[in-house]
Amino acid sequence: MKKSAITSLFLELEPIRKNDNYCSEELKEELITMFLPKTTCALTLDLSNVTSAFYGLSLKCTADLFGVEVIDKISKDVFYNLGVAKANQCYEKFKLLPKDTRAFAYVIVSAIYNASPEYNFSIHKFSEKHTIVELEGVDRYLRILNQLNISEYVTFPTLLPFMEGVKDFLKIDCKIECDFNSDSDSNKTKCTYNFKKVDNERAIIE
Repeated sequence: MKKSAITSLFLELEPIRKNDNYCSEELKEELITMFLPKTTCALTLDLSNVTSAFYGLSLKCTADLFGVEVIDKISKDVFYNLGVAKANQCYEKFKLLPKDTRAFAYVIVSAIYNASPEYNFSIHKFSEKHTIVELEGVDRYLRILNQLNISEYVTFPTLLPFMEGVKDFLKIDCKIECDFNSDSDSNKTKCTYNFKKVDNERAIIE
């Protein structure tokens, strides 16, 4: 294959692409040049688009079959279970994961690194009793639901049930509050999550 078609990303993917058979070197170069993302960032964003499309199209098909009134519960259940799965995955990688409000920061950042690249995060407070994390950026779920004209039937932020899943899996005794703002024209959202340890049924404010 000509050197022009070889990128650093192609070399990184070689362990999982080495068994592909292109029939000819000419076809191989043509396909790689046309369709292989040029950078890891481009590949990550492409995969993120596929993830959001799968989510949105699944809800749209469900709405067409059973009515729009059922899709909000499905969305919440999906994100709740994703929160459980991501918390478990994070714990498997980091056995010293604290079982307090700091855990949310760990799980959120791990999810952004490998699954939600459009978000930028800001950790404003990080302590055992009180952690604050702000997420801002293009919301791929809002974007796909707007494209499919079903966003009005789904509760936002969609990630709130995700946080509940993290909380339940790690058995964190805390209260979750969020301040959410969105712009449907740009599909950008900004959400500040406030995780406060519960003491005698009242959230501690530091």
